[in-house]
Amino acid sequence: MKDGSEVLARLPYPSTKPNRFAIASEVATLDLVRANGVPVPKVLGYSTDTDNPVGTEFMIMEKLPGRPVGDMWFELSEHQRLKLISGVVQTEVKLFKTDLPAYGSVYYERDLPADVPRTVITPSSGNEGLCIGPHVGLRWWYKERDSIRVDRGPHSSPLQVLSCVAAKELAWLKAFGRPRLPFERAYRECMNYQKSQPEEHIESLEKYLMIAPYLVSQEARFHRPILRHPDLQPNNIFVSKSLDIVGIVDWQHCSILPLFLAASIPKYFQNYHDEESLQFDPPELPDNLAEMDDDEYAEASERFRRRHLHFFYLGFTQQLNPAHFEALDRRTDLLTRKIFDHAGEPWEGNSIPLKADLIHTTQIWPKLMEDIGYDEKVMPPCPISFSELDVQHTLAILQQQEDTDTQLEKIQNAIGINADGWTSNEEYEGVVARAKLIRKQGLESLDTEEEKEMTSRHWPFDDFDEEE
Repeated sequence: MKDGSEVLARLPYPSTKPNRFAIASEVATLDLVRANGVPVPKVLGYSTDTDNPVGTEFMIMEKLPGRPVGDMWFELSEHQRLKLISGVVQTEVKLFKTDLPAYGSVYYERDLPADVPRTVITPSSGNEGLCIGPHVGLRWWYKERDSIRVDRGPHSSPLQVLSCVAAKELAWLKAFGRPRLPFERAYRECMNYQKSQPEEHIESLEKYLMIAPYLVSQEARFHRPILRHPDLQPNNIFVSKSLDIVGIVDWQHCSILPLFLAASIPKYFQNYHDEESLQFDPPELPDNLAEMDDDEYAEASERFRRRHLHFFYLGFTQQLNPAHFEALDRRTDLLTRKIFDHAGEPWEGNSIPLKADLIHTTQIWPKLMEDIGYDEKVMPPCPISFSELDVQHTLAILQQQEDTDTQLEKIQNAIGINADGWTSNEEYEGVVARAKLIRKQGLESLDTEEEKEMTSRHWPFDDFDEEE
């Protein structure tokens, strides 16, 4: 600009859904959280339709100072990590203090069609004209889901939130479901390369709806509507040279959920697969670190880094945001959130995670009901059950999928890509070469021609038809 300031234009991909609502909700969300003290870029202008000189929806916002934490994520010292985690939690405190009247997504009333339901947010400084409308999360609109008539909110009760995600998926499966291979190609071997049937997932969703009323916390304080960032990853956090948080970006697809469902450690700060982290034990480096070879040293250092992030995120949350910590401290709520997430995920050929969650629910039902707040004398019986053979079969496949996840992460690290396959332009050619080499070595290690053929056909790092 003439005054030396810089702005950014944000244009959605043609495939971005939901049309109009995605941009409209992100603009309103940015304005709301900014008014509540969260450092985000200021929106300077936007359009929610294509009837403009640009020919597309867009948002123009100020350019943030600083640099993304992703540029230095693995090089941060312990002290630097502590400062960053503290800043993240302090930012979340501001979100948790935001008073909201319903569950859904944030919009300006002017941007919603007249026939779309909404709940008005009581005006205060900086948030006049805001309301809560339909959930804008992609799971509600993915593929043909945008064409089916379902209740997307706003919702006034936690049970509506729990139930409507499954009702949405049931409606889609009954209209568009068909047998298909799991989208995650690495899982196909443990499924014997057989297509999954939508009827199996329909059965699990119907069982989920039977237990949903019992998953609602009996304590009203855990029902508070909470807005959180949908993807608090390092590249979305901008910091100054002194690691003060100067801005958080990418608020697209934000949803407001009840506290007991919204509570979580952000993905890049959590370490749930480590028993020491689950026990909330202070992390320590091994005494023999100096005696380790390079590979052992790297593995021990990475394990410590993950434990350090997890432990101190919880520690700062306990100190600064006790309402969030209380919700996190109830271990069975972790299973409740998993069930909710898996029930609402778009089905892409893998029915195992939700079914396994339901099985685990039946196995810990008394403890789950106690944590949710039911009195032992009036504890409801579990309304669903599974045969022992079904339990063994499902949990065996789940274990294979989890083992596959571990192996996939090792291969991704060896290739030099993240879970989404991303790498930098500078590393691209080297990544492609390593991917080809690992593929070649993997096929050569197999014994039979049939194994080689199936592995080659379903290799997880090749291009493939997403609809197969």
